[in-house]
Amino acid sequence: MTGEGSFPKLIRDEDPWQGLGVPGRVHIRVWREPGRLTAVISGPGTWTRGGHEETFAQLRTEYPRDTVDLFHHHPGDWIDLPFYAALTEADDGSVTQTQIPADTLAQRLGPSLYATEDPEDESAGWGGP
Repeated sequence: MTGEGSFPKLIRDEDPWQGLGVPGRVHIRVWREPGRLTAVISGPGTWTRGGHEETFAQLRTEYPRDTVDLFHHHPGDWIDLPFYAALTEADDGSVTQTQIPADTLAQRLGPSLYATEDPEDESAGWGGP
């Protein structure tokens, strides 16, 4: 992508997100381009059993005409290194995660990815494995 105008538009940045019925805080960010949503979720509530599956279902209900690409952001702290992961839903509804470099996702979404990271993320925009 060449210019800032060529990045998808950030349409949602909710922290905490009330749309997921799991205990624990969840932060959601959603970018839109024609026919496609890219969502990034983070926070302790996303690790709750079924949190990723429920997020896919909720986003598909809210945006039925769009393809949903979902990513997980694990903020860094004094114990854990930060990371981003692509979430893939299988035919049986289970979700697997594959860690990706944060910069790969930033190239796709633009500067708003790092600008909207969780305030408690101590990684200073690194976020990669």
